Amino acid sequence: MNRRLGAAALSAAAVLLCSCSQAQAAPHQTFKTVNTSGITAYKTPTDENGNYITGEPTETDSFETTSISSAEDPAPTEPVTTESSLDEMATQGATAPAENSSPQSAQTEDPAEQTARTDMTTTVPADSSEYSVIGDNGILVTKRADGHYWGLMPCWGTYGLCESWAESANSFAAALPDVKTYQMTIPTSSEFYVPAEYSSGFTGSQLAKIEHIAQNLKNIKNIDAYSALNEHKDEKIFSRTDHHWFPLGAYYAAQVFAEDAGVDFADISEYKKVTMGGYVGSMYSYSNDVHLKNDPEDFDLYLSPNRSEITTNYYGKSFENGYESDLFTSPDGGAYYCSFLGSDDRIAEITTDCKNGRTIVIFKESYGNALVPFLTSSFEKIYVCDIRYFNLNAVDFCKEVGATDLLFAVCTYTPAGSNGNYLGIIINQ
Repeated sequence: MNRRLGAAALSAAAVLLCSCSQAQAAPHQTFKTVNTSGITAYKTPTDENGNYITGEPTETDSFETTSISSAEDPAPTEPVTTESSLDEMATQGATAPAENSSPQSAQTEDPAEQTARTDMTTTVPADSSEYSVIGDNGILVTKRADGHYWGLMPCWGTYGLCESWAESANSFAAALPDVKTYQMTIPTSSEFYVPAEYSSGFTGSQLAKIEHIAQNLKNIKNIDAYSALNEHKDEKIFSRTDHHWFPLGAYYAAQVFAEDAGVDFADISEYKKVTMGGYVGSMYSYSNDVHLKNDPEDFDLYLSPNRSEITTNYYGKSFENGYESDLFTSPDGGAYYCSFLGSDDRIAEITTDCKNGRTIVIFKESYGNALVPFLTSSFEKIYVCDIRYFNLNAVDFCKEVGATDLLFAVCTYTPAGSNGNYLGIIINQ
């Protein structure tokens, strides 16, 4: 298995929890593996002088100056134990560590497949920065030309897992022939903001994996969120201090989706923008780099123009014990990324004033949450279900609620990593 730049199996970061272990490296070099939210993260190796090791991986899938065993290798020592996921960190002000649970250990990109696709890598590197350090858990902290510090998490994964995701999605489409089905794979910030000196070796190409998923879809419309985000990458579409995108990025992606789905879409000028300052997210907690802590950012929340006409009910993982609440669980933005929908471990049923007979089911992880406020003028009913916390048969659920549309909305980490297994689980349980 490939362990480039200590980014072993960074395949489903920010969305699910894995077991914790410690891998063994060359003498005097310790790689502390913290598997959280689907991450198998490694502290970046240093040489005998304490300098971080960077650069291209060797043909043996490791750095010439070090070797890293598989996260599944036996006899780990000094296991690292954590309490909660990266998503929970966002909820709790990015102060908590991560809990353990995952259907399988994370996997990394096949080196032969990656080599064959090197011409597809389209990461847009920033100019060389005056400060760039890979801190704890492989998080790159860099000061960009805008004068602010960014925490960037590498994204690897495998093309085989991307194919498995597409196969599961295709099973949905085959089982629901009368439902319009869509796939939206959302790139994360490392695809656009890695500084030039780290443009090779720090992270894999997300575009290559997104395109590979699209090429394997059958009777499913691929939504090109990548191009929309790339076009607006100079705007405030990603958090600097957290692993999520910002609502503005979700707006641009939702706009493309609405066009492809043939539904109405409210312009962002119709939304009420609410700004909450002081945001420092999960990238500080993971990197322990004080530059992020001392450079908080503003979080911009956009309240739907038809908010007063929206009814939102929340249910348990088996669509039970429903209660009415607000789509915007923290309308002042005080919960930052959790200001809409609140948490992932429940099913949301949203009824709008859009009378077009369209009912959409969204299967997602935390990245999909930010899309929902921008679709309340597009669908009459919206069901939001997290693939990690869904206890029903997903096909039966779609039939039961009368779905006319089905959207899979996830960041690249999920289909390229072990979290993608959940899509296959929910269609068969």
